[in-house]
Amino acid sequence: MQALSRVSHEHHDRLWQYVERLNAFADCLNSDCLDTSRLIERLPELRELHHGLTSLLIPHMEAVEAAVHPTLERLMAGRQVTAPMAREHDEVRRLVAAFGEFVEHPEAHEDRTAVLGLRRVLLRLYVLLKTHLSEEELYIPILEDRLTPAEEAALARALDHLAAERL
Repeated sequence: MQALSRVSHEHHDRLWQYVERLNAFADCLNSDCLDTSRLIERLPELRELHHGLTSLLIPHMEAVEAAVHPTLERLMAGRQVTAPMAREHDEVRRLVAAFGEFVEHPEAHEDRTAVLGLRRVLLRLYVLLKTHLSEEELYIPILEDRLTPAEEAALARALDHLAAERL
């Protein structure tokens, strides 16, 4: 496996565990956790999940924006191929912030409507990330095909270095 593929897969493998947990919590909120007191009991798990998103996912997105997006734009002759991904990154940040509002101030979100709102945030985040991470993988072969081995290695180092600084 080439360096860029390896780095990308390593980062995504770490992120997938959090994506799957989003779905598990959203599913819980569909049934047994609608009792707000039961959800509050699981607050440490929710906080840990939010921390993972802010300490792994957000830095990963920043690394991709700094290292991969400019390279893709250059290779694709400025067709703004990364514009949809950038918009998705903005939405992910918004959803993670909304999730953070709940875990930081659960007492302000104790009614059933707020719990359903949290479920909606978690489901949107899950679906968006599941699709987005899969689509990111599609760009790796394009980069590998169009970059020289030295450029590819430099991009892999930049992506890994930028992400490692924040992890």
